[in-house]
Amino acid sequence: MDELTLPAPEHQEVFQRVWARVMGEQAAPPEGPAIPAMEMAPAAASVMGAAAPARATDSPATPPATVGESLPQPNEPQAQPEPDSRTARLRAQILEALEGWQFYRHLARRARAGARVLRDLAADQHRQARRLAAAYFLLTGVRYWPTDTLTTPPRIPLWGALRRRHQAEQGAQQAYLAAAQDAGDPELVELYQQLAQDCEEHCYQLRGLLEQIT
Repeated sequence: MDELTLPAPEHQEVFQRVWARVMGEQAAPPEGPAIPAMEMAPAAASVMGAAAPARATDSPATPPATVGESLPQPNEPQAQPEPDSRTARLRAQILEALEGWQFYRHLARRARAGARVLRDLAADQHRQARRLAAAYFLLTGVRYWPTDTLTTPPRIPLWGALRRRHQAEQGAQQAYLAAAQDAGDPELVELYQQLAQDCEEHCYQLRGLLEQIT
């Protein structure tokens, strides 16, 4: 390796003046006390030389179940009754009664004449739905009230809406009379007969309302 030759002293002085004029504020920083190197303890040095063993993953130990202590169980859904013709029919009738209640309510908000009659019909439909829901609960032990499935009725002219409801009341009357024939329960038979009479009365009220707005 070639030996490094230092410049003469007169050349060093010229070099330092040129260096100071070129670098300006970027002169070399003043020398400070040197920070002593940190000495590593012998034990640490020996550890650094060897690979660290793999750390086992800690897993919480599951304590054994105490005798007589039951483990928490997730919430089980409410058992649904076995489907049969009576319960399935009741569920459909409850939903139909609630849909009629919804229809009359929306119609009463639109109608100028006959709004009071329509509100009364809505109240009757809601009462029918409650009576059917009570009968369903007595048979199954499950409360069925599907108001969350109701949708907004279609907006059609008042005359057409009243005609549609008149046809629906006639159909419900016939369905209640047919259900009373094979209900098999005296209380259920009486309920269906009363609901059929209500539907007949609703048809008369709707006919009278159509006569008023003519």
